[in-house]
Amino acid sequence: MSAPKSQGRQVIEAALTRWTIAVLGLVAIATATIFPWFSVQAVDGSADMAGWGAWRTTGDVDASLRPLPLGVLVYLSAGLMVASAVRRAFGVAVVGAMATFAAAILPFMITRTVDRRLPGGGAVAVEVAAAPLMLLGIGFAATIVCWIGYARCVLRPPPRAEA
Repeated sequence: MSAPKSQGRQVIEAALTRWTIAVLGLVAIATATIFPWFSVQAVDGSADMAGWGAWRTTGDVDASLRPLPLGVLVYLSAGLMVASAVRRAFGVAVVGAMATFAAAILPFMITRTVDRRLPGGGAVAVEVAAAPLMLLGIGFAATIVCWIGYARCVLRPPPRAEA
């Protein structure tokens, strides 16, 4: 009698884990799309970079801003995580979650490559904006949920039938 009960519990756990992973992946994609990745402050203006690398400038920024489509990395990794959760491939979902976390770390490492100073230009301050900070938390939570899902739904032995 306990074997069907525990099998039913495993099915519920797998379904809840799948939906949680899918929601976290979609939240990561929305965050990478909506929020800016880099913020630039100059003497006479400012700029923000969207996830696909386009800069939105206000005023005059005395720097040549490079487009870095870092959000595309999140689209790919979080998309892999969502697709894997739908297919119940929790091991691949773990890889997608860790890649999403790694994509959130990347802006902190490449901040210096964002702008090239123009000769005679004013001071330009480049900062990591909201998207990478939020994606660090989302990616960390998704990695933990995916690891738990992998351990509970894949690595756990099937329930024993009672004699």
